[in-house]
Amino acid sequence: MPKKKITSLNEDFDLKLFVSIARGNFIWVILFMFVSALTALIYLRYTQPVFESNSIIKLANQNKANSVFDINKNYFAEESRNQMAGDMELIRSRILAKQALVRLPVDISYYAKGTVLDQELYRSAPYNVQYYIKDSAIFGLPFYIEWIKQDQFNLSYTFNGNKVTADYNINKWIELPELRLKITLNSYNTILDQQKTFKNDAYYFTINNLDVEAAKYASALLVGIVNSDAKTLYVRLKDNSPTKAADIVNAITTEFIGYDLKKNTEVTNKILNFIDTTVSNIQHALILSEDSIEEFKRRNKFFDPDDYGNMLNSEMRRFDDLRFDLEYKLALIDKLKSEMKAKRDITTMLISLSGVYKEGNINEATTELLKLLKDKEQLLNEVTTSAPNYSFIEAAIANQVQILNAHIKNEESSLRLRMAQIDKQLGQYNSTMVVLPSRQTEYARLIRINKINEKFYSLLLEKKAEFAITKAGYDSDNIILEPAIPRFVPISPNKPLILSGCITLGFFLSLGLIIFRYLMYNEITSLEEVSLYTDAALLGMIPKYKREIPVSQLLVDKNPKSIISEAFRSVRTNLQFIINDETAKVFAVTSTISGEGKTFNAINLAGVIAFSGKRVAILDLDMRKPKIHLGFNVENLHGMSTILIGKDSVKNCIQKSSLPGLDFITAGPIPPNPAELIISQRMEDLIQELKLSYDVVIIDTPPIGIVSDGIPLIQKVDLPIYILRSRYSKKMFIHNINKLLDESKVKHLSVILNGVDTSKNGYGYGYGYGSSYGYGYGYGYGYGYGYGYGYGYYDEDDKPNIFQRILKTIGL
Repeated sequence: MPKKKITSLNEDFDLKLFVSIARGNFIWVILFMFVSALTALIYLRYTQPVFESNSIIKLANQNKANSVFDINKNYFAEESRNQMAGDMELIRSRILAKQALVRLPVDISYYAKGTVLDQELYRSAPYNVQYYIKDSAIFGLPFYIEWIKQDQFNLSYTFNGNKVTADYNINKWIELPELRLKITLNSYNTILDQQKTFKNDAYYFTINNLDVEAAKYASALLVGIVNSDAKTLYVRLKDNSPTKAADIVNAITTEFIGYDLKKNTEVTNKILNFIDTTVSNIQHALILSEDSIEEFKRRNKFFDPDDYGNMLNSEMRRFDDLRFDLEYKLALIDKLKSEMKAKRDITTMLISLSGVYKEGNINEATTELLKLLKDKEQLLNEVTTSAPNYSFIEAAIANQVQILNAHIKNEESSLRLRMAQIDKQLGQYNSTMVVLPSRQTEYARLIRINKINEKFYSLLLEKKAEFAITKAGYDSDNIILEPAIPRFVPISPNKPLILSGCITLGFFLSLGLIIFRYLMYNEITSLEEVSLYTDAALLGMIPKYKREIPVSQLLVDKNPKSIISEAFRSVRTNLQFIINDETAKVFAVTSTISGEGKTFNAINLAGVIAFSGKRVAILDLDMRKPKIHLGFNVENLHGMSTILIGKDSVKNCIQKSSLPGLDFITAGPIPPNPAELIISQRMEDLIQELKLSYDVVIIDTPPIGIVSDGIPLIQKVDLPIYILRSRYSKKMFIHNINKLLDESKVKHLSVILNGVDTSKNGYGYGYGYGSSYGYGYGYGYGYGYGYGYGYGYYDEDDKPNIFQRILKTIGL
């Protein structure tokens, strides 16, 4: 019974086998690594390099005017808060990107053709293009330029499937249906050098849509936090042009530095414009009042009022002051209501209102509304009006407006009630003044009006000064710590990484192939492996013949001291331990399939036995595919088939070989019924007849894995020999050996492993015989010679090389 179950996968790790498979697939390792390296080089050659440029900015907004005046405190305090997340979104916004790109020459992209890749000529094009767009569909369309001479060129492009081409002169406007163009020249020598390599269309350009470019670069811009405590951010951009990447990053960071200052300056300017308009009106009223007083004095020669009149006037002035405050507040409220009704920007009016009402419900409502309007403005930099966040803040603003309207309505009712009370009191004072001389009363009235205008005028000038100081005091503390600089070393593709990665991938793919072939390796490689799966006796191994086997397959007589001759002598010696009597013996040599060396082993085993002085006969019973006649280089006109059908006698069919004592009978013509001939009585009689004349009869039987013709004969012979071929015979073939032992009850079945490559297997060589048939040889018997035992037993071609000696030394 087999010692170990035969499976389709290698279950145990065999280092020798693994190394052997690796050596056999070494060309695949080289090929995989070569293809991987070639792939990496092709990828690097055909991939556009990507360059990266980055800048670092520090965020710190502070309104210094707030430390001088306590005005608009709630509004401007928002500017000094930590807005890092909002600033990051602002830097990434399309609005800021577009404003930055306006400063750069990115509206036109110039390109020069290369051998493989086209190169963008950012700031280095040998010509310039001026244009006016008529049809926006022309954006992104390539215009090809072929220079005819220094002042003339050919312009071609394809629009809506129609190719347009014509010759034009430089420095002149070209009228095209889609646009107007003018080409100016910078360096004609550069153009000539380029067109020597590329005969046609060496240059081309595209006109870009700034909105599209802004969207592209805004989405490609990387903004992140360097240090949250220090409020530092990095702004990074990747592009195929290092100079262009640096310019865009610097333009965006510079635009960001000035953006905050510009937005807040616009708000302050609106407030100052409102104050200037009001001051102009009050100044005109003040001039009229002063002119009226002067005219009154000249006409009436008026003198100073008495104490009563002074007291009365003093009281009336006090009430007039109160009434003025009420009118100013009502004017602001009316102005705010009209602005809200007209759906205009109410930021300016809210700031003015918060300056008047420094506390209370109106102050809280205006402060909250200003904050919501500020948040809305920042949100528009990040999302569109259709975003859910925008709808939410719009609803919050509408709700806050309703709250403010309610407070304003209550305040307006209160103001008008108080004004009515003041008017009533002033009416009483006016009635009292009637009793005074009319001139004195008129003078007092003119003085009062003048005082009111003066006070209002002074107040407005004071507010104007405060807001002007606020405007001058606001400064952006955002600082560019590190401006972007062009970096001409590409970050992608990473040549060392890609090359090493591809080579490593190729190595692991080849290693995977070796492992796969090792796991799926199903061929027999050594006698030790055979011994794991069967109890059949092991006669030995026959080394692989490293040169082409000659037509005559009898090799043992060509060089008796060669390694292959020594191997057959070792097998002959091991045969003596199985059958050691002196009677004539019959050997049957078989295999599983054709090609395992059955005939080769039969011929040379017969030859080495004949060398020992015995008479040996070889019979070719593989009548379907005979080879003995080929092995001895003779014709196959007569033989076993003609003998078994009684057509020829044994004597007529026996042929002599070149080796004394070795005769053979070929198969003869192929019969239609070889199986019946082999099991016929005539076959048994023939063997008995030959045993009378020969010491050993060796029968070359058909492969039992293909046909079963030879099994009955194998059961009858003295020593059946089963041939397996190293790295050719499958492990599953050993099932046939076990079947012969267990089912067919074949006795003395022995195995020879043929075609062993000693350089790959690392054999010395040695051969063993182990018996389980009761001969007393339960242990293994080794016989043979290792490398280094004299070179007389080897052909020169069989000598081990240095690499083989090293593998032998380390046990591989």
